[in-house]
Amino acid sequence: MAARNGWLRPGWHWVALAALAFLLLFLVYPVVRVMLGSLTTPGLWHDFLTRAYYRQALLNSVWLALGATVGALLLGVPLAVLVSRCAIPCKGLIQALAVLSLLSPPFISAYAWITLLGRAGLLTGWLGLQGFSIYGPGGVLLVSVLHHVAYVFLLTRAALLRIDPEVEEVAESLGSPPWRRLLTVTLPLAMPAISASGLLVFTSTLADFGTPMLIGEGMLTLPVVAYNEFLSELGGSTGMATVASLAMLLIALAALGVQTWLLRGRSYTGRSLRQPGALRLGPAGRVLGAAYGLLVAGASALPQAVVLVSSVMKTRGPRFTGEFGLDNYRLMWDQMAEVVGRTLRYSGLAAGIMLVAGLLIAYVLVRRPGRLARTLDGLLVLAQILPGTVLGVGLVIAWGRPPVSLAGTGTILVVAYVVRRIAYTMRASAAGVLQLNPEMEEASLSLGVSPARTFVRITVPLVLPAALSGALVSWIATIGELSSTIMLYTGRTATVSVMIYNQVLTSSFGTAAALGSLLIGLTLLVQWVLRRWLEEDTLGLG
Repeated sequence: MAARNGWLRPGWHWVALAALAFLLLFLVYPVVRVMLGSLTTPGLWHDFLTRAYYRQALLNSVWLALGATVGALLLGVPLAVLVSRCAIPCKGLIQALAVLSLLSPPFISAYAWITLLGRAGLLTGWLGLQGFSIYGPGGVLLVSVLHHVAYVFLLTRAALLRIDPEVEEVAESLGSPPWRRLLTVTLPLAMPAISASGLLVFTSTLADFGTPMLIGEGMLTLPVVAYNEFLSELGGSTGMATVASLAMLLIALAALGVQTWLLRGRSYTGRSLRQPGALRLGPAGRVLGAAYGLLVAGASALPQAVVLVSSVMKTRGPRFTGEFGLDNYRLMWDQMAEVVGRTLRYSGLAAGIMLVAGLLIAYVLVRRPGRLARTLDGLLVLAQILPGTVLGVGLVIAWGRPPVSLAGTGTILVVAYVVRRIAYTMRASAAGVLQLNPEMEEASLSLGVSPARTFVRITVPLVLPAALSGALVSWIATIGELSSTIMLYTGRTATVSVMIYNQVLTSSFGTAAALGSLLIGLTLLVQWVLRRWLEEDTLGLG
């Protein structure tokens, strides 16, 4: 491998060093500043662990993240088994609903459930649910579970479809019934994907700022405490904000350690390329399986429909009148067109950087394994699990003061987006590089084509579809990013996610719905354009 990849060394070494420098400056340095801020002031950790206010926030964050993880796994794993392994109707619809549920961030789901089950909600009034609402810790947990079910479902389903069926056939030949094969063979083989999805749910819920703020009704969590302490106009403590931030990071690292421990010392590879056959169910099983899938996937996708419908409903104060019109969109455009354009600029620039840098870093990690590559990979894992609030606090402390002050600029937002989401693009690009046979590049080199030209003419076109798919995921996450944005924005750099959050806080639900619909529509449009472009390019038409 060293000889085969010897031509990579000069230029790609500098690519790796540039990526490392960026992560050291805008990931490691801010995290270190957060750690130092929490450790250098005497008594901070003692107050954090002993005062009921902070201790309650810590306990709430842990139980909420654990509860959301357990709930999403309990709903998502059976759904993945039904769709991937059982012959049930409506599979395509279930998968489509699951994908739709990922088109908006958690706080928009929280807004949608307020619209449905808030004190003045549509269902609350129509069903006469006096004294019931979505507000409170139970509502936060419900919204978190339903929002994250699709992550568990999609990751687990993909893993179940890749399992070597020969292993299950051996168990079947030994007389093991289907349910026992599922519990002792199939699900253990899918454990990497299941545990990865669980880690994703845990860290995402731990870092979620918007949902507890919107429907928690005073529910304290670590992101809320960090925000209140860091940006409070009533004399908050920056030191305590760094303690809450470091506590989040330590909890996320502990969750990563648990996932690593669960997977240690085991092999999950197979040899067959055949996909496993579908288990045939009886009529009752088919109906119940489809009903379960439609119920879970439909509930997770329901917020998207609520946002779209409520965006064209007229409002009077915080209440919807039942009449329809485009008033919300007119008001949104009159007041927030500049915010929309700014959001597209920031997210588009971040996505472009992630596309180029993610592809280059992925190539280094796959083709140049070594100490530097392992360091980069480890830092990207840290970036992936790092709560947005922690990064926001760290960037303000590290880069918010002279001589290099980025505070209040669009640059610091773009940097935060790239740091938080580049791992998605890099992982997708790495999968594309792994599927690319190095002999194709070697053939080009043997014909006298330069390494740089070979990369541009041979490697990039073949890996680009995977890289674009990853960049799309990164862009979707970026355009709705709230937890880091809320710590970094000013009036001149406010984004759509911040405006939606502020509109919901002030009970301007119609305008919030119009902005949320805009995010969903943009996401669908970009997905459609990208899919059409990739299909045409694959057919040689683009």
